[in-house]
Amino acid sequence: MIFRTREEAGRLTAKLLERYRGAPETVVVALPRGGVPVGAAIAEELGLPLEIFFVKKIPSPYNEEAGIGAVSENGLMQVNARAVESLGVSEAYLQKRAQEKLEQMRQKRRLTGRAPGDFVGKTVILTDDGIATGSSMLLAAEALRRAGAAKVVIAVPVAPAELLPVLEKAADEVVVLHPDPNLMAVGRFYEDFHQLEDEEVLEILRRFWGAEA
Repeated sequence: MIFRTREEAGRLTAKLLERYRGAPETVVVALPRGGVPVGAAIAEELGLPLEIFFVKKIPSPYNEEAGIGAVSENGLMQVNARAVESLGVSEAYLQKRAQEKLEQMRQKRRLTGRAPGDFVGKTVILTDDGIATGSSMLLAAEALRRAGAAKVVIAVPVAPAELLPVLEKAADEVVVLHPDPNLMAVGRFYEDFHQLEDEEVLEILRRFWGAEA
C-alpha cells in the first residue's frame, strides 16, 4: 500500500475509527512533525479536536542519528538499556541530553503559542505518519497515561506487523491500516514524504486553533 500524501493516509486511517466520530471527551493527538497532517486529517474526518505532543529521541554519543532513548515533553524518559550498556553511556550523558531535548521541546511548544492539552479523563487517539521502531510511540502512550488519559488508542497508517503485540500491550486499542511484515522505512510507503517545516505544521494547527497558533 502506497499513500500519496500524509493527509490521504490520515483520511484512510480515519475510516477504521468511525466509532469515535464526534465522541465526547475524545481528542486526536499527533506527534510532530510528520504526525500533524495525519492527525489533522483524522480529526477533520471524525469531527474531533486536535492536539500535539512532543517526544524527542536521545541520540548516541557516537551517532546523532541513532537513538538510545527518548524523552517526552512532560519529562518522562525511557532508555534502551542494552544499547546504553553496550556503548558505555553514562547517566550524566543521558541526563544532559534529556535536558537539551526538553528545552528544544519547550521552544517548539512556545512557537505554537498554546499550552499542552488537558488529557485527564480523555480518550486519546495517538497518531503519527507511521511507526518504525516504536520507541517514540510507546513513550508517548505511557506519557499520556501519566498525564491522565483514560484510554489510549494508537492509530497509524503503517507499522511493522511484528510490533503489533508490543503496541497492544502499551495501548487500550491499536489500529494500523497497513501492518507490513517487512517494514524498513516509513517513507517508502509515501509518494510525497517531504520534510515538514515549522511553518507548514503551524498552518495546519491554525485550522484547529485559530490565531493561537
